[in-house]
Amino acid sequence: MRVFNQLVFDGYVSGTAVVYSDSQYDPLLGSVDQLSVSGYTAQVVGTSPTLTIQVEQSFDQRRWIARNGTAEVAAVALSTSAETNFSGQDGNPVARPTLAFARMKISLGGTGPAAQVRVWVAGRDHNQS
Repeated sequence: MRVFNQLVFDGYVSGTAVVYSDSQYDPLLGSVDQLSVSGYTAQVVGTSPTLTIQVEQSFDQRRWIARNGTAEVAAVALSTSAETNFSGQDGNPVARPTLAFARMKISLGGTGPAAQVRVWVAGRDHNQS
Protein backbone atom coordinates (compact mmCIF):
# COMPACT_ATOMS: atom_id res chain seq x y z
CA MET A 1 0.00 0.00 0.00
CA ARG A 2 1.31 3.45 -0.88
CA VAL A 3 1.86 5.54 2.26
CA PHE A 4 3.21 8.78 0.74
CA ASN A 5 4.49 10.50 -2.39
CA GLN A 6 6.97 13.28 -1.59
CA LEU A 7 9.18 15.68 -3.55
CA VAL A 8 12.50 15.18 -1.70
CA PHE A 9 14.95 17.06 -3.95
CA ASP A 10 14.51 20.04 -6.25
CA GLY A 11 17.72 21.81 -7.12
CA TYR A 12 20.44 22.61 -9.60
CA VAL A 13 23.35 20.20 -9.33
CA SER A 14 26.70 21.26 -10.78
CA GLY A 15 29.71 18.96 -10.99
CA THR A 16 30.22 15.41 -9.84
CA ALA A 17 30.11 15.98 -6.07
CA VAL A 18 27.44 14.00 -4.23
CA VAL A 19 24.35 15.80 -2.92
CA TYR A 20 21.62 14.41 -0.68
CA SER A 21 17.91 14.80 -0.16
CA ASP A 22 17.05 17.20 2.69
CA SER A 23 17.46 15.61 6.14
CA GLN A 24 13.93 16.67 7.11
CA TYR A 25 12.72 13.70 4.98
CA ASP A 26 15.00 11.07 6.58
CA PRO A 27 12.41 9.82 9.13
CA LEU A 28 9.63 9.75 6.50
CA LEU A 29 11.75 7.84 3.98
CA GLY A 30 12.81 5.37 6.67
CA SER A 31 9.25 4.73 7.86
CA VAL A 32 8.29 2.37 5.02
CA ASP A 33 9.43 -0.98 3.62
CA GLN A 34 10.00 0.07 0.03
CA LEU A 35 10.78 3.25 -1.90
CA SER A 36 10.06 4.05 -5.54
CA VAL A 37 12.17 6.87 -7.00
CA SER A 38 11.14 8.96 -10.00
CA GLY A 39 11.67 12.40 -11.44
CA TYR A 40 13.25 14.33 -14.25
CA THR A 41 16.21 16.45 -15.22
CA ALA A 42 16.23 19.65 -17.30
CA GLN A 43 18.73 22.29 -18.43
CA VAL A 44 21.44 19.64 -18.64
CA VAL A 45 24.94 20.55 -19.80
CA GLY A 46 28.18 18.62 -20.06
CA THR A 47 29.72 15.82 -22.06
CA SER A 48 28.04 12.41 -21.66
CA PRO A 49 26.14 13.43 -18.49
CA THR A 50 24.60 10.71 -16.32
CA LEU A 51 22.51 10.58 -13.15
CA THR A 52 22.82 8.09 -10.30
CA ILE A 53 20.51 7.95 -7.26
CA GLN A 54 20.97 5.45 -4.46
CA VAL A 55 18.93 4.91 -1.30
CA GLU A 56 21.06 5.06 1.82
CA GLN A 57 19.84 4.11 5.30
CA SER A 58 20.92 4.70 8.88
CA PHE A 59 19.85 3.91 12.42
CA ASP A 60 21.28 7.16 13.86
CA GLN A 61 21.47 9.69 10.96
CA ARG A 62 25.28 9.74 11.27
CA ARG A 63 26.46 6.46 9.78
CA TRP A 64 24.95 5.72 6.38
CA ILE A 65 25.07 2.58 4.22
CA ALA A 66 23.59 1.72 0.85
CA ARG A 67 20.27 -0.06 1.30
CA ASN A 68 20.80 -2.19 -1.81
CA GLY A 69 23.83 -3.46 -3.70
CA THR A 70 23.11 -1.39 -6.82
CA ALA A 71 21.77 2.12 -7.21
CA GLU A 72 18.05 2.45 -7.79
CA VAL A 73 18.74 4.87 -10.66
CA ALA A 74 22.06 3.70 -12.09
CA ALA A 75 24.01 5.99 -14.45
CA VAL A 76 21.03 7.04 -16.55
CA ALA A 77 22.17 8.95 -19.65
CA LEU A 78 20.82 12.51 -19.63
CA SER A 79 19.73 14.47 -22.68
CA THR A 80 21.21 17.95 -23.14
CA SER A 81 18.39 18.98 -25.50
CA ALA A 82 15.24 17.75 -23.67
CA GLU A 83 14.01 16.69 -20.25
CA THR A 84 14.98 13.19 -19.16
CA ASN A 85 12.52 11.17 -17.06
CA PHE A 86 13.88 8.50 -14.74
CA SER A 87 12.54 5.96 -12.28
CA GLY A 88 13.83 3.19 -10.07
CA GLN A 89 12.63 0.75 -7.47
CA ASP A 90 14.05 -0.04 -4.05
CA GLY A 91 14.88 -3.75 -3.84
CA ASN A 92 12.88 -6.55 -2.22
CA PRO A 93 12.02 -5.42 1.34
CA VAL A 94 11.62 -9.01 2.50
CA ALA A 95 15.23 -9.85 1.56
CA ARG A 96 16.87 -7.20 3.76
CA PRO A 97 16.14 -5.17 6.89
CA THR A 98 15.25 -1.49 6.73
CA LEU A 99 16.59 1.02 9.23
CA ALA A 100 14.82 3.99 10.82
CA PHE A 101 16.16 6.69 8.48
CA ALA A 102 16.73 6.86 4.73
CA ARG A 103 17.97 9.44 2.23
CA MET A 104 18.67 9.81 -1.47
CA LYS A 105 22.33 10.01 -2.56
CA ILE A 106 22.35 11.95 -5.86
CA SER A 107 25.31 12.36 -8.22
CA LEU A 108 26.01 13.38 -11.78
CA GLY A 109 28.65 11.76 -13.96
CA GLY A 110 30.39 12.74 -17.16
CA THR A 111 32.58 15.75 -17.96
CA GLY A 112 31.42 19.12 -16.64
CA PRO A 113 27.88 17.96 -15.83
CA ALA A 114 25.16 20.22 -14.44
CA ALA A 115 21.39 19.82 -14.34
CA GLN A 116 18.16 20.83 -12.69
CA VAL A 117 17.08 17.67 -10.83
CA ARG A 118 13.70 16.89 -9.29
CA VAL A 119 13.25 13.67 -7.32
CA TRP A 120 9.97 12.29 -5.99
CA VAL A 121 9.79 9.26 -3.72
CA ALA A 122 6.74 7.07 -3.15
CA GLY A 123 6.84 5.07 0.06
CA ARG A 124 5.13 1.69 0.27
CA ASP A 125 4.48 -0.47 3.30
CA HIS A 126 3.68 -4.10 2.63
CA ASN A 127 2.50 -4.75 6.21
CA GLN A 128 -0.44 -2.35 6.09
CA SER A 129 -3.79 -3.37 4.70
